[in-house]
Amino acid sequence: MQVTFKKGNPMTAKADVLVLPVYEETWEKDPLLLEADSALDGQLLPALKTREFKGTADSRAAFDTWGKLAAGKLVVAGVGKSDEQTADSLWTFASNAISKLHSKGMKAAVLAYTFTEDDPKKTLELLATGLLTGSYSFTKYKKDDKKSGFTKLSIVAPKENFKGSGKEALEKGLALGEAINFSRTLVNTPTEDMNPSHLAKEAKGLVAKGEKDLKVQVRSEAEIKKLNMNLYLAVARTAANPPKLITLEWKPKGTARQKPLVVVGKGLMYDTGGLSLKPSTSMDTMKCDMGGSAAVLGLFHFLAKVRPNRRVVGVIAACENSIGGKSYRPGDVFTSRRGISVEVLNTDAEGRLTLADALDFAQTQYKPAQMIDLATLTGACVVALGESTVGLMSNDKEFSRNIEDMAEKAGEDFWPLPLNPKYEKLIKSDFADIKNIGGRWGGALTAGLFLQRFVDDDLPWAHLDIAGPAYTGAPVGHLSKYATGVGVATLAEWVLNGK
Repeated sequence: MQVTFKKGNPMTAKADVLVLPVYEETWEKDPLLLEADSALDGQLLPALKTREFKGTADSRAAFDTWGKLAAGKLVVAGVGKSDEQTADSLWTFASNAISKLHSKGMKAAVLAYTFTEDDPKKTLELLATGLLTGSYSFTKYKKDDKKSGFTKLSIVAPKENFKGSGKEALEKGLALGEAINFSRTLVNTPTEDMNPSHLAKEAKGLVAKGEKDLKVQVRSEAEIKKLNMNLYLAVARTAANPPKLITLEWKPKGTARQKPLVVVGKGLMYDTGGLSLKPSTSMDTMKCDMGGSAAVLGLFHFLAKVRPNRRVVGVIAACENSIGGKSYRPGDVFTSRRGISVEVLNTDAEGRLTLADALDFAQTQYKPAQMIDLATLTGACVVALGESTVGLMSNDKEFSRNIEDMAEKAGEDFWPLPLNPKYEKLIKSDFADIKNIGGRWGGALTAGLFLQRFVDDDLPWAHLDIAGPAYTGAPVGHLSKYATGVGVATLAEWVLNGK
């Protein structure tokens, strides 16, 4: 799909549909709306008032233009109040504006936008990202729906409202949108076609011909054994598809001496719960349990396009939690790579086991400056924060605040949760150093405390529980139904502008 940015008169842009955003408090005086009203013989404003259009966020009214504008249809879309616009709301507006037209059989759309924000280039980035995420559809397995959707999207701004070139901002916004959609496709793909080997292939596919700055390594089960990743191997050992330890390193020339930023993604390609079997009603969505790893690959998809001068490492312990004669059992005790023994009381609390070994591996292999992990880890976090908010836990208050700020700038919703040391007693074991569940209460927090045991005290680290927003049951803001690609935008912000 082609996406462009132009400066000029949106009313002369040819397309199937022209989307005209207006603010709630000034919509009746909007210059572009008044120009459209004049072209339509003064019929637009009265028609909007008849429909009781108010310009509130997500309000819209569609009209035929009867050949009086270059576009065949006009959609007037409310943005809400101008002083309430955020990265989240701008992304949501662009995404929703295009997604609601996606099934109408249109091929070309123009978004007319009057850039009045303090940072118009950041606004352009968000709009470009939103247009791509809003136009996404997953039709790989649909026989008759593969050619639907837009082929051309344009953002057109009046010349006086955008100073300088928008090329870099557009390219950055599109690179992020493509990365998020790439991540979404990885999650939406059924496990039959997205097992650990498939994910490894997708990672290797990020290395374009002639690429020298990105390296991908895939370790086999035998190599994983040599690394003493016993928790990871316990989870993986009964699956028909063997585990793959995937590492990605973005290391441009001149960054070899940098301590890298390291991101670790949970890579449970499918989770039955193991012998602590999930209910059947909870299994059909378990292809999404690799949402953290998909976000990691989404980040590296973005890095290969934007090419920042920063060393970044990604680690994914990919495997499946299956059932069989070799399944690990409740009551088993395993010694982790870090030397900490873990009593398994629930085999459906497997993600923290794979992450524990992956976090230790990442630290010993790469000596990071900062480290973030992402995981669809606990239902408790979804109960606490719902389907649109990421739970943020960290061993460093300043790092946590910085991540909150970066998430807000990126347009994602993060909320801090405490790693309260008072709860550490809940994961103490009578038979090992720790156990892998902490009881009914505070499940997201005890999972975070479990992971913290595998992180050096002096390393700024954050755990992102994305169990709610990684795969949603209904659209929420710019988050789509099903796979959302959550986390990619904030990780990109961290690499480009993190402290």
